[in-house]
Amino acid sequence: MSKSVYTIRRAFLIPLGVDTVLLFGLLVLSLLSGSKTETLVFLVFFFPSLYLFLECFLRRVTADETGIVIRRLWREKRVPWEGITHVGGLSLHKKVYILLTTVKGFLIVSNAYGDFSGLAAGIVSHVDPENVEEEVRQSVGRSPSGMAHIAMAWIAALFMVGILTIKIMSLMV
Repeated sequence: MSKSVYTIRRAFLIPLGVDTVLLFGLLVLSLLSGSKTETLVFLVFFFPSLYLFLECFLRRVTADETGIVIRRLWREKRVPWEGITHVGGLSLHKKVYILLTTVKGFLIVSNAYGDFSGLAAGIVSHVDPENVEEEVRQSVGRSPSGMAHIAMAWIAALFMVGILTIKIMSLMV
């Protein structure tokens, strides 16, 4: 297995980025012509949205011959394949999680990553077969789409475009 890098799917990153930019636009407009309550509400939504976008944008799983590396915004965990003591799986509706138990704790990988079935296959092929649950083996080759989060992010963007349009129209009057 050569070095493989898995990132969060662009189908989710793009609408999340659009939402963050639209929230920033609403925040700027509220600072220019809104009430303090309105500004506070947009601040409360903008900063978590920005953090979530940066967290998803920078999240990476790298798998190679030596082990697996999971990178997040301000942290990184490296685990050699021999350090994984158990690989479990969990399916909730259209979301699939792989739980990697190690001697130092555990790591969770979800199907939000692109080519999740390839990632699952790489994990299964490198870990001792006795330590891999059957559900994880079954997730190799199938990857539920998880389109609900993507659709909700686009719907949020549409609502924010509507709010921006109303705010801009009220400024023009």
